Amino acid sequence: MQADYFHYWGKADEKYVGATTWHPLVYHSLDVAACGHALLTVQPSWLRTMQRLSGLRSEILQQWIIFLLAIHDAGKFSDGFQFLRPDLWKILHGRTDKARYGERHDTLGYELTLANLSQWLRQPDLAKRSGQCLQPWLASVTGHHGKPPKNLSKGDSAMLLRDHYPVHVRNDVKQFILETQNLLMSQDFQWTALLEGQVERYRQASWMLSGLAVTADWLGSNTRWFPYHKPDVDITEYWNTIALPGAQKAIVESGLGSTTAHFPGIGKLFPHISSSTPLQAWAETVQMHAGPQLFVLEDLTGSGKTEAALTLAARLMAAGEGQGIYLGLPTMATADAMFDRVKRGEGWKRFFADEHAQLALAHSADRLKLRLEEANRRDHGYGTTEEQSASQSCTAWLADNRKKALLADFGVGTLDQALLAVLPRRHQSIRLLGLADKVLIVDEVHACDAYMGELLSRLLQFHAALGGSVILLSATLPLAQRARYIKAFAEGAEITAARPKETAYPLACQFSVNGFVEQPLAPRSECVRRVSVQALHEEPKVLEQLHDALIQGRCVVWVRNTVADAVESWKTWNSTYPEYPATVFHARFALVDRLRIGKEIDTAFGPKSTAAARSGKLVIATQVIEQSLDVDFDDMVTDLAPIDLIVQRAGRLQRHLRGADGNRLAEPGASDGRGGARLGVFMPVPVEDAGKGWMRDLLPKGGKVYPDHGKLWLTARWLMQHEGFDLPRQARDMLETVYDEAAFDGLPEGLKDVALKVDGVCRADQGIARSNVLAFDEGYSSTSFQWQDEDEAPTRLGEKTVRVRLGCLVDGILRPWAQTTTGMEWALSELSIPCRLIAKESERMAAWLATARMVMPDEGRYVVIVALERYGEAWCGYARNQEDQEVRVTYSSLVGLAVDKGVSDESDL
Repeated sequence: MQADYFHYWGKADEKYVGATTWHPLVYHSLDVAACGHALLTVQPSWLRTMQRLSGLRSEILQQWIIFLLAIHDAGKFSDGFQFLRPDLWKILHGRTDKARYGERHDTLGYELTLANLSQWLRQPDLAKRSGQCLQPWLASVTGHHGKPPKNLSKGDSAMLLRDHYPVHVRNDVKQFILETQNLLMSQDFQWTALLEGQVERYRQASWMLSGLAVTADWLGSNTRWFPYHKPDVDITEYWNTIALPGAQKAIVESGLGSTTAHFPGIGKLFPHISSSTPLQAWAETVQMHAGPQLFVLEDLTGSGKTEAALTLAARLMAAGEGQGIYLGLPTMATADAMFDRVKRGEGWKRFFADEHAQLALAHSADRLKLRLEEANRRDHGYGTTEEQSASQSCTAWLADNRKKALLADFGVGTLDQALLAVLPRRHQSIRLLGLADKVLIVDEVHACDAYMGELLSRLLQFHAALGGSVILLSATLPLAQRARYIKAFAEGAEITAARPKETAYPLACQFSVNGFVEQPLAPRSECVRRVSVQALHEEPKVLEQLHDALIQGRCVVWVRNTVADAVESWKTWNSTYPEYPATVFHARFALVDRLRIGKEIDTAFGPKSTAAARSGKLVIATQVIEQSLDVDFDDMVTDLAPIDLIVQRAGRLQRHLRGADGNRLAEPGASDGRGGARLGVFMPVPVEDAGKGWMRDLLPKGGKVYPDHGKLWLTARWLMQHEGFDLPRQARDMLETVYDEAAFDGLPEGLKDVALKVDGVCRADQGIARSNVLAFDEGYSSTSFQWQDEDEAPTRLGEKTVRVRLGCLVDGILRPWAQTTTGMEWALSELSIPCRLIAKESERMAAWLATARMVMPDEGRYVVIVALERYGEAWCGYARNQEDQEVRVTYSSLVGLAVDKGVSDESDL
């Protein structure tokens, strides 16, 4: 006779195509448990980490975990959940009455098992201390929908269970749990081992188990591998003949579980490297240790830091100290560029021993990039679907959600995607699980502000506690910041923090339980250079210098700190020197135009550019020029910025070895023929009595972007005193002169108040970060945090933005601004704008906007649509700003977007 616990549905999608319209809850529970079993088989490092954290023996722990996964959906037995499908409620239970679903099934399952499991298993000691021994385990598996279940008071819990679990339902749950115990746990399972453990250690292990539960549930819920099945076999037969084989297939086809390769040497890992740089040579020979390790690599742009970091990662993986890599970049643009770089020639596959390793891209617009790549393939006769595009380097299962991307063997994305692992956001645990066995590489770590730096510190602590290793890369990392990250990593690894002392540059650091090594390195010969600096204090002088360079046939870039300044200077230049038309480049272009301009700039100034393409060209740009493009200019002017950014921008100045005519030189040991790097810095004079208006008087908008005018004054003074800088010899002195705490004492009195105010804001931002991040010792629990959805608990602070989607009104129809054949025209017509400039739509075009939304793939959700009409050479429309004032919006593919309400104050980047 069939057991009563078969009369409960677990999956019942109305869109499911098949003879059976529902999947029994007990079968689904076993599907998930089987996936957990398979995952621990192909990812043994996960089990080892949980064993180390929990203190339980692996054979005890594995049985316990698989059993817990089998009861993860106990909440679905409740009347409230079962009534969510009234048709099945009637068929399976013979009932026509109504049942209230007063609480989510994750909390219901948690409260039910916490209150009854010890009694059902005849292990009364599990209930001692209010069930604290069970709480971390049960919260992890029942909280498989992305956040922990609620912790209710005893009274509320009793009332909830009474309303949702009549006696016969509880009996059915009990019977399933007992039979599952007999199926999955040995008769001599040692309960004393679980009882003698430390609750605090179980809480730490809960982070991994919660991620495992989410992953197993996602796999076990996929009807590709687990189609709906009639309740016609007992759970033992289902487990052995259906659940376990289905889980094995799911693991293979999802792309999880590749094996790492032996380290082949840097020459084979990177065939393009014929001679290692000093940093790369160190990375290839430094002694590896067991356990979590932190590396900090400080060297100039072009020194081969990325290859050095990947060499260290490959050696760690070969030594069994990592199963994969996640490379975190500061922006989507840099992540896209790095993704293209590691994918080129399938170089990332050299880190793994089999051909099934997976490469994934992870950032908020990754789907669009992959779809654009697919469109380009179609144009050239390659794949035909988005799924095929994703599967070129990543399975469809991993590619369909960026939360899964960190499970891929080799992940490339923004640092934000990793930081989400330590914020109380839905599904953070799957990100943490994906990172746990990987070598985490953070590029351009200096780009983290006070808030992000605090989040990164907590991520380093978590990662070290889970046994992971980290490699931090920077060309301009202040000593205090390096010490801060080492301290955070030491806390997680539970070892005494090292005190950095070495001030040499370039420098490689290695920190582990075996000690702290600071290794000064020789610079790469090609990176050694003198950059002469000319201070420019008036805009006409800037224009004159640019013009002189162009007359000589040189190519030049002026890096401005704000969009408004870049556009205004572009207009002034083109009206003054129309014979040398400039290109303006910033972030306020629709994506289709930004991609086009970026490609044009790469063609004119990139590695393959020729003298004919470069000669007499001027670009006026914001910081986007240095984010992802490998470009090289003969001369550069930059607005005053903090000294580390000056060094970063100078990295685009004479970046490639070229002759006097501008063509690339290929001869080994050749010298650049362009007469030395020359950098103009547009800045106020760093007078000793500088007051609060020192920066504002010359660069008011730029002064808002970089509000610490004390650091700007220190930068300006250093540059004028030295009339240039020698790299790398003076790199450390430049940084510490500006960023050392003692530098405050040397500021003019008029700037000290400004510096103190900025310092207060930074400390406040750090406080916000500390209040947002999770605590490792507290475990996966809802007691301390209100877990948020995707738009809360941010990875960055700053001005809020809105996605604006541009449409042009032609022949009475609102069409996307982007006119392409990619099928992504509306997405390519988007850009981000500060909410203070555009917050919502104008009522003027309401009818056209409503009609346009009907044909948009996403129905225009979460975007502000601006309808543009042609007025002469310009396209204009209307929107409303944050103050609910109507504003006029103008857009041009040459200039970008402008917002005008009479008084312009566009001081953002």
